[in-house]
Amino acid sequence: GDWSSDVCSSDLQLEKLWGKKLGNTNSKEAYTCRWIHAALSDFKGRLQARDIIRLLYYAADLTVDNAKSLQFDKWSSDRLLPPQAIRRSIKPCSDKKVEEIAEEYPDFKTWTEQVSNYTKEQKQIPFTLDTVDLQPSVLKMLEDLGVIYEDRDAKQDISRYYIPEIFREGLGFELSQGARPRVLVLKRKALGS
Repeated sequence: GDWSSDVCSSDLQLEKLWGKKLGNTNSKEAYTCRWIHAALSDFKGRLQARDIIRLLYYAADLTVDNAKSLQFDKWSSDRLLPPQAIRRSIKPCSDKKVEEIAEEYPDFKTWTEQVSNYTKEQKQIPFTLDTVDLQPSVLKMLEDLGVIYEDRDAKQDISRYYIPEIFREGLGFELSQGARPRVLVLKRKALGS
């Protein structure tokens, strides 16, 4: 089953840890559990326990070191981890994820070395094969690893490629204006739900 729907609907104990939403309970912010699932999973829907443990570690560390600036007193009545600590923990989680996958997959490591030479313009999501030169074998490897997702624009007959949050920040890619909501839509589309 889907981790986010299974866990988020059944385990209210997690709300004591990270709150119901990434803001006040009545705010229009995302549900924390669903946001974490979306941020930590790849485009194959895989979510690894080590990534969740890392997120908790970094969020707790940020909270302890920055309790005042993260307004821990304000949030501590209904959660242990303030929303900003959770959001800011994605970057170090992504850095470690990229590092680990590079150790496990030599072809991915080779690609990350190429990415380090990309210009700022090339590191925009979504990107096209006009801006980023990817060999078909590399493209397939990245799709198989859940690192990229191809979304074809039928009107313009152009493929645009997206990278999930768990890889994006560690690879140094930035979302072009308006891309964030699209990434979440595409993750659902990639998973066929």
